[in-house]
Amino acid sequence: MRTEPRLGTEDLSCSKGRVADITGSGMRMIVAPKDLPEIGDVQSYTFSDSKDEITISGIVKWIRKATIFTRRGEVGVEFVKLDPGTREAIIRLAIHGDLNLDTDRSIKVACPDLYKVLGVSRYASKDELQTAYRKQAKSWHPDVNDSPKATQVFEEIENAYSVLSDNDARKKFDFRFFGPEVDPGDTFGDQSGEQAA
Repeated sequence: MRTEPRLGTEDLSCSKGRVADITGSGMRMIVAPKDLPEIGDVQSYTFSDSKDEITISGIVKWIRKATIFTRRGEVGVEFVKLDPGTREAIIRLAIHGDLNLDTDRSIKVACPDLYKVLGVSRYASKDELQTAYRKQAKSWHPDVNDSPKATQVFEEIENAYSVLSDNDARKKFDFRFFGPEVDPGDTFGDQSGEQAA
């Protein structure tokens, strides 16, 4: 069951095929019929940018064979044992086009602060999140904002809200990026605006 927003991609590929969309826990690939794996196969997938590459493992969870209309197959992959740094590098590659690996080829974690994107505190209630999201989305929507980065910023706002407005995804985000001082079992403010203690 997916608990993270799915990022659609246009130019992202890996060693096994073109990536149609990706999350921090898996991806959907488009592959030639002759390259379709079997369900349950564990494979290695290499991603690269202009200067670095990273290889991760995944298990094939489902396949869709090519039809007379599609001519290409689809493969659903669940990543295996993806540490937070690798997860961040893959998401960064999907969004920004680079892995952001430092010179010794270890992974530099450059976590986006989703709360900062929306302009709220970590303890914002659902109402506060929704109000901030609407304000930011209205301001940065490409139909009303002429900035060259409007589309990118708008997508970041959409992504931030999709994670923070889902209690389970928000708990996981807080625990992963703010550390164990945040209890992943915590609840957040209710619709009336009450904040967690």
